[in-house]
Amino acid sequence: MRVDEIMTEEVATVGLGSSVADCARTMLREGAGSVVVMADGGPAGIVTESDALRAGVASGKPLAAVPARAVMSSPIKWVRPDSTTRVAAEKMREQRVKKLVVVDGAEMVGIVTATDIAFHLSDVARGVGQMIELKDKWESDRRFR
Repeated sequence: MRVDEIMTEEVATVGLGSSVADCARTMLREGAGSVVVMADGGPAGIVTESDALRAGVASGKPLAAVPARAVMSSPIKWVRPDSTTRVAAEKMREQRVKKLVVVDGAEMVGIVTATDIAFHLSDVARGVGQMIELKDKWESDRRFR
């Protein structure tokens, strides 16, 4: 299975001058677990829910007073859309992240998460299980003819 088959194409974004409060509002509005921080037309970093929570607790400041650039992970971790989900999962494990921005050339085209991979791999496993059951049934039926 390829990344472009399971990625989310609509990526929640904020500008580089945004605060962590802006990031949190965008995540809530978009129903996303992260926002990509954009600068000069491209992804400059990523702020996750965990980053926002950590910023609020660690800084002791209101989230509106904490700049997104202070808590974002940068440079972004990315994967190509034609990569396999296995490659994406290996990158996540190696780079110790749960989200990869999907980049085609210089353009951000989506985002893929560990949850996306797990959800779709369980679908694939279920389909394989069903195929095995059908094969076993077919072979069993064939023996009794």
